[in-house]
Amino acid sequence: MSAATAAPVGRDVRVISLIGVAHGVSHFYQLAFATMLLIVRQEAGLTFADVGLLAGLFYGVSGVAQTAAGFAVDRFGARPILAGGLATIGFALALVAAAHSFVAFAAIAVVAGLGNCVFHPADFALLNASVNQGRLGRAYSFHGLGGSLGWAAAPVMYFLDSMFGWVGAALIGAVPGLLLSVLVWTHRTELVDHRIKARASAAQHGTTPMLALFLQPAILLCLVYFALIAANTVGIQQFAVPAWSSMFGISENYAALCLIVFIVGSAGGMLVGGFFADRVRRHDLVAALGLLVAAALTIPIATQAVTPALLLPLLALAGAAGGATNPSRDMIVRNATPPGASGKVFGFVYSGLDVGSFLAPPLFGVLMSAGVPSIIFWIAVGLYLINAALVMVIRQATVPTIVSAAAAE
Repeated sequence: MSAATAAPVGRDVRVISLIGVAHGVSHFYQLAFATMLLIVRQEAGLTFADVGLLAGLFYGVSGVAQTAAGFAVDRFGARPILAGGLATIGFALALVAAAHSFVAFAAIAVVAGLGNCVFHPADFALLNASVNQGRLGRAYSFHGLGGSLGWAAAPVMYFLDSMFGWVGAALIGAVPGLLLSVLVWTHRTELVDHRIKARASAAQHGTTPMLALFLQPAILLCLVYFALIAANTVGIQQFAVPAWSSMFGISENYAALCLIVFIVGSAGGMLVGGFFADRVRRHDLVAALGLLVAAALTIPIATQAVTPALLLPLLALAGAAGGATNPSRDMIVRNATPPGASGKVFGFVYSGLDVGSFLAPPLFGVLMSAGVPSIIFWIAVGLYLINAALVMVIRQATVPTIVSAAAAE
């Protein structure tokens, strides 16, 4: 019996909490870095275009390096790689305190992107190896919830700037990453080394050649799925407030409230989705249904067929429907992963998030500049529908032996 299968509830709670908080810290730094760029923009002589380019550089480096991080996780273990990533991205934010030029901020963006690239391959390798298999769906849901809360915490940088100045804000903002790095490093016993199980699985099932691994249809489709999901999520987060203000004639504050309701609804959906993921075998059906519901609820927004008062409940439901699919999508990736390749596959597949985050904002920005904000939400509907079809195709493309081996792992 594996350590993860026999794990008691108390230990599972500690592991899930620690990895969830670590994921939240990674999302916090994603937005905190961009927030600090906006705070120092005038003093450092940066334009808004410079800020966008620097943020894109962060995601570009993270996306390119994420597959390599997966290899590092499988080679050196997930715990030290995760601890190093937390320390690196925290240190990168601290460096903002000493930067005064575009070149310096670009160097920091590269360092921060390298720190950010480790989280998905390391997080999922640790969860898969350390948590009871019957609780993995809930573990994935709390992992996603941690990320959402991390995004929500990032605006605290504005308050730190007002109290301590931008140098103090950057230095204080670095503390969570450094503290979490120490905590992850010291939890040797509870954070199980997934390489032990990987070696046992490889001895039983054999290993998959690297090129063949990444060219498997299910793996490639998962990469596309995550790129489209990220394009949808990041596009809505960055442009929904001005888009809704223009479309429905509402104030910026009310539009911001609508976005908060959408994100909170998504977080609630993740929690519910985790229980579904632990109790069903057809994760593709759960994910497809949630995406279809989210698409149906987004159509009235795209057509501007609702009143501003109805936006709040509609967005709460749409966010919940989309969020409920997250744990099942993670189970789909796990089921498509050959034995012993957890770090590599999760690193490769989740690099799609950075690809979508890098590519979508320029397109949506053009649509906003062209005065057609409703097209953003028609694109969102289309992406929901495409991804609903993709998860069904991924199940068909997944090799049966991979599913059974992953379940055994």
